[in-house]
Amino acid sequence: MKRLMSFLLIFCCFFSGCAGRNVEEELLVIVLAIDRLEQGNVTVAVKVPANASAPGNGAGDSQNQAGYIQLEATGHSFTDAVSMLNATTPRRLNFSQVREVVIGDEAARQRDFTQLLTQIDALPRFRCSAAVIICRGSALQFAENQKPIVGMRLSRYAENTLANYAGKGFTPDTDLCAGRRDLDGGFRDPLFILGGINDFSSADEPNAGNSLASEAGNLPRKSIEAVEMFGAAATDGISVCGYLTGYEMALMHLIEGHVEALAVRVDGVPLHVTASGPATLSVDVSASPAILRVGLHCEAKYPQGSRADKTAVQTLLERDILALVARLQALRCDGVGFGQIAVRRFLTVQAWEAFGWRDVYAAAQAQVCVTVQLRGS
Repeated sequence: MKRLMSFLLIFCCFFSGCAGRNVEEELLVIVLAIDRLEQGNVTVAVKVPANASAPGNGAGDSQNQAGYIQLEATGHSFTDAVSMLNATTPRRLNFSQVREVVIGDEAARQRDFTQLLTQIDALPRFRCSAAVIICRGSALQFAENQKPIVGMRLSRYAENTLANYAGKGFTPDTDLCAGRRDLDGGFRDPLFILGGINDFSSADEPNAGNSLASEAGNLPRKSIEAVEMFGAAATDGISVCGYLTGYEMALMHLIEGHVEALAVRVDGVPLHVTASGPATLSVDVSASPAILRVGLHCEAKYPQGSRADKTAVQTLLERDILALVARLQALRCDGVGFGQIAVRRFLTVQAWEAFGWRDVYAAAQAQVCVTVQLRGS
């Protein structure tokens, strides 16, 4: 009995006093933001929970946002900036709870982008499953403006928000692990979440053709939340090379077979399109130019009392998917993953590298075939 009581006493001490001291001695980073300045320097910022007993007024008030503070430091490189941040923060930084890595587009377009992701992942105890957001403009402003408008915990809010956007199909769900893996020699170029800050100057000006054919930072809406995540940042095996709209990203999810519902309008009839499964991809590397083929089976639901033309729906989807593939080819981004199919035709790594897939892909001819089953909702 005495041994049992001793064990319980040690257990309580371990999980109360020691754990409490560890939390108090560290700053839990929720958001990591990186910007490259015009002079070539790099600024790094971390968003961490503020101490509840911290003063509510004074010079630091602008940095205290709904229970979170943002700490920043600048250096000649990412490593220098992190070293300065570590040297000047009042507590040890703990990166095990990071939900978002926000990178400004100026830094993301540099040739050392892959190296930057590697350096981020090498931070002590870094949470590799953190989402990567490429921000149009300043990543630090993006992080500063981000705050939970539902609930209080930024970590849970960010996690649920990212899952919600990806589930609806308007953003990718690429995390740091997957992005590093594919940029380091994968056969499919990663797409990262596109972020931006909206000043709501375009709130009454939706896209003439499709309001979903917009990018983060320019969405036709008004809200107390200026931060937007919509569309994707494309990569070319080296760095970010361009952007995709929310509609183009929804088409990407449709090709992958797991979009919640793609909303389109054909001859005035609203339709909700879902894929029966992932698209069938094939590559004919023996042809000149090479041929990229996409075969997709979909179901389109229309409102009761309406009529939809199946041929018109198929034509619309084929046209838009063909335009998406052409857009990716122009960016030299194999976001669909044709390289995963083409590489199977080669027996050795040397033969694959000598083939020059990137140039072959950019010059290839694309063919898209979509079959649609109509159903009343």
